[in-house]
Amino acid sequence: MTEPNGCAHCDIALREHFRRWTPQCGWHAWVQPSTAQILARMQARRAARLNSQNGGTR
Repeated sequence: MTEPNGCAHCDIALREHFRRWTPQCGWHAWVQPSTAQILARMQARRAARLNSQNGGTR
């Protein structure tokens, strides 16, 4: 599951990131995600948690 505050490009947490390569942006340092990215990630985590608690029905 993606960290809400993971890198804007590759979703990896700051502590584990160092320098990473992705096809979209090449080599990069950790980039702070936008407020919209953080919100979307938090909502996805909550939906996944609720879905697992309800036995997969929602």
